[in-house]
Amino acid sequence: MKGMAIIMLYKKKNQQELSDELFCQPTSEYRGTPFWSWNCKITKELIDEQLEVFKKMGFGGAHLHPRTGLATPYMGEEYLEYIRYTCDRAKEMGMLTWLYDEDRYPSGAAGGLVTEDLELRSRHLVLSRKQKAEMCKDREEFLRQIHSGEKPAGYYVTAYEISLEKGCLSSYRRLSPEEAEHAVQEEKGGRVWYAYLVLAEESPWFNDQTYLDALNKKAVERFIEVTHERYYKAVGDEFGEAIPAIFTDEPHVKGKMTLPFAESEGDVTLVYTDDFSDTFKAQYQVELLDVLPEILWELQDGRVSIHRYHYHDHLTERFVSAYSDTIGEWCEKHKIALTGHFLSERTLFSQTLALGEAMRCYRSFQLPGIDILCDQKELSTAKQAVSVARQKGREGVISELYGVTHWDYGYKGHKLQGDWQAALGVTIRTPHLAFMSMEGEAKRDWPASISYQSPWYETYSYIEDHFARVNTALTRGKAIVKVGVIHPIESFWISYGPNDQTQTIRDQLDANYENLMQWLLYGMVDFDLISEALLPEQCAVPGAPLKVGGMEYDTILVPDCRIIRSTTLDRLEVFARQGGKVIFAGRVPRLVDAQESDRAQQLADRSVRISFNREELLDSLKEDRLIEVRQKNGKLSDNLFYQLRQDNNCRWLFICHVKQKKNRIDIPEEYQLRLKGAYRVFLYDTLKGSKAELDVEYQNGDTLFPMELYGEDSLLLKLIDQSPEGRTGAEDQGIGTATVELVDQASVIASMELADQDQKISMIAMEPTLHKVKTLYGPKGFTLSEPNALLLDYAQYQFNDGEIQPRNEILRIDNEIRSRLGLPRRQDAYKQPWRIPDEEEVKDFVTLYYDFESEIEIKGAQLALERPENAEITFNGEKVTKSPIGYYVDRFIRTLPLPAIKKGSNHLMLRIPFWRKTNLENLYILGDFGVSVRGTLAVLTEAPTRLEFGDITGQGLPFYTGNLTYHFDVEAASEEKETILCVPHFASPVLGLCLDGEDKGLIAFAPHRLSLGKLGKGLHKLDIILYGNRFNGFGTLHNCNDEYMWYGPDSYRTTGSEWSESYGLRPVGILSRVELYER
Repeated sequence: MKGMAIIMLYKKKNQQELSDELFCQPTSEYRGTPFWSWNCKITKELIDEQLEVFKKMGFGGAHLHPRTGLATPYMGEEYLEYIRYTCDRAKEMGMLTWLYDEDRYPSGAAGGLVTEDLELRSRHLVLSRKQKAEMCKDREEFLRQIHSGEKPAGYYVTAYEISLEKGCLSSYRRLSPEEAEHAVQEEKGGRVWYAYLVLAEESPWFNDQTYLDALNKKAVERFIEVTHERYYKAVGDEFGEAIPAIFTDEPHVKGKMTLPFAESEGDVTLVYTDDFSDTFKAQYQVELLDVLPEILWELQDGRVSIHRYHYHDHLTERFVSAYSDTIGEWCEKHKIALTGHFLSERTLFSQTLALGEAMRCYRSFQLPGIDILCDQKELSTAKQAVSVARQKGREGVISELYGVTHWDYGYKGHKLQGDWQAALGVTIRTPHLAFMSMEGEAKRDWPASISYQSPWYETYSYIEDHFARVNTALTRGKAIVKVGVIHPIESFWISYGPNDQTQTIRDQLDANYENLMQWLLYGMVDFDLISEALLPEQCAVPGAPLKVGGMEYDTILVPDCRIIRSTTLDRLEVFARQGGKVIFAGRVPRLVDAQESDRAQQLADRSVRISFNREELLDSLKEDRLIEVRQKNGKLSDNLFYQLRQDNNCRWLFICHVKQKKNRIDIPEEYQLRLKGAYRVFLYDTLKGSKAELDVEYQNGDTLFPMELYGEDSLLLKLIDQSPEGRTGAEDQGIGTATVELVDQASVIASMELADQDQKISMIAMEPTLHKVKTLYGPKGFTLSEPNALLLDYAQYQFNDGEIQPRNEILRIDNEIRSRLGLPRRQDAYKQPWRIPDEEEVKDFVTLYYDFESEIEIKGAQLALERPENAEITFNGEKVTKSPIGYYVDRFIRTLPLPAIKKGSNHLMLRIPFWRKTNLENLYILGDFGVSVRGTLAVLTEAPTRLEFGDITGQGLPFYTGNLTYHFDVEAASEEKETILCVPHFASPVLGLCLDGEDKGLIAFAPHRLSLGKLGKGLHKLDIILYGNRFNGFGTLHNCNDEYMWYGPDSYRTTGSEWSESYGLRPVGILSRVELYER
């Protein structure tokens, strides 16, 4: 199979069985590899420090990802030297280096280095009712201008006379150039439309260049030349070893539009390139430009255009062959895996718009990938990539996850989001994002930073160890999947017409597709999607079961499709004749290869027919169900996913929650799990790295056991076949003594000590043995891990010697000054520093005036700011030294000693040279004080000496974002019993517990309990560490739209009703009582 011999990332998967040692201490290939945002002037010191951070966090390496703020010239010698240095240092530390193929994203332009050549730039077809005088008269003139150094906008292609009747094409005619030039609008009731090939506009996002022409193989080959070949020269000796893969990010084609109304006269774009018509004609023997109107308008009498269908199919093939295949073949030749994901994979609409078909895009990827942003449940996105990976026999699937979740996204979210993706087949987590620097715009680059800037980073190995242990099992063997589902994308293509005529059917198709994902997955029926375009190569010899690449399916579902390929029917007909089960859900396709045919109906008449609804669908698949999980009331579970794998003489079953529980966290969910077949069952605790055998019962040849799970629980189970043909004796050795504990992995955790005998444990929680003995209503004291902070984000300003302007928020001031100077604004599309030459002399200056009140005099305070060396600073008229004494949150936010803060009004002034690379950013006053937020103002007060349970933002710490330790004295009610601590309500990513100076572990997940062990006599010092998050100091504090999702640069610059001058602080703290139990 193509690409199979590229790499073997999981070399240990071929060992006869998973060793206890590997499960307990997984190696780097099983661990997460964050996007490491190279967003500043890179240095070896930064690389060394942050690799150590990643190691401490439990990561197995990192993706070296240039992002906004990169100041080291991309792909230059210095940059490549740092790539080499990172690879060597990571290798010494037992970590992997993952490459990234672009300066920011989307991949293809190489930071504009590729598209400096205009012939390689993105282009598209525009149909317009207006003649465009700026366009060249033909391609020849267009090329002449390019070769003479000009930048033409595009060129004229053709024109049409379009006649519509009730919004549908009644006739159309392609006009000759002479006819087009002298066309009389509305002649004979028709309208003339002109078609132009238009070059993409230059954008600062591409460093004043454009995206590449992703349909042009020569453009992609140039991309490889300036990116992959340079990487190969620098570090190619480590390809397939210390460097397993190179990540490509969001490649796509220019979105193909539909008309809003059939009678609309506005411009409309289609994906196109110079030779698109030539290759279309070679494949279909039709001149595309002769039939182009059928792509945009509907035919009369409900007829479907075969040309529209062919256009979408050919577009997909051109894109995949030019981009994916070209890069994938290069990677295969050079022994490195191509990984990454495409833009807009999720819905039928989004992939039609930007890709054509998502599944086909992955065919040359050695490690297909996805991205999950905003904590969305993109089930179809994952299923598409995982299905191709399984069918192609790939080792795994990568996921860029946690992106756009903001600073206060907690460990519950990290676990749930990673768990459901693991259940669907994701093996490589790429957390988004680990900032190398937070300087300038970089801090707003879709936070949080999953690195040392987040106060909880030293505890993150808790999360990483869990997922690494899951991966040691779920990368072994092969997924057991009985159901294949024909992907319905092609039914969407033929309905891609004017919105007023086709939007309803397209919305229904997308709703059906999403419902299908949810009905099957939440119904605990695993399945793979089947791409009709890939099927002929994957299934050369059909039979039953249907072998599709490396997978075999007993049942094939055709889900409410309007169209199907003859090549698909060829295989399904043989499959059905040989005993395979075909299910048609909903309508039966009336089109075969986009032409009317009853062939699908004939097959449906010999197959299972059901309505398109959840009840009938799940009932028709009950024989294919391998596991069943029912609630106490007998209903099917509705919030669990699973994956089942065959691994030599055993099976692995992973079960997890999907959505966060909203009701009481201290009440477990009660389930009964039924497995087809008789098995011994072993629980592998992924949070502790231990295992124990479960107590199960057998009924009618099935295995049953009850289980109680809390909201974030997941289970990794090893199943040993106990049927006569399945017995091997492989697991007859002693399993160990299991000690049952109530902790935050699940209702039961097995803590294993090696022994000669077995002890089976029940998956039933031991709630009756818990007795509340004490309630703590508040701490006796607290300690901060860093100074308290006053945020200064409002100032008056003066440009050069002009008038002092009214008080405004600092990013708005930055915008005003840039507008005054004619400079581009710093927002989403901003040119990279490495592409902006330094000015010999900066002529403009900005003076910022900050005023704040203090109720007390304060000594020893500090000022935190970026680039202090560039500023002249005075505080209350006294000059402030520019020599840093440390940093705050990030190494690029320096701290300076401040003169004493006086009681009353205080005045801080900064004079800063201003040019294109200047960053006006928030300042922070740090020190031992309290802060009171009063509307749009914040006042310094006495430092709080006591905290009550509840939100700390109203207790003198509104902008405090570090860790906070609550101190308690506790005494055991009984010295013989174990003490359990519970923190029912807290606003924090995770809590840590220390007893008498000894680390007792973390509380991250329901039921928020942790054992303190048996307490001895006397008082004991109990510390609860509330790990902070940076939202209240670095978040979107003035964005007041509660529905806002895309927390990137623009989310900090909202306007109108989405902007508030006051501070939208989020709660932080232990929010209610702390409880002590004994058992």
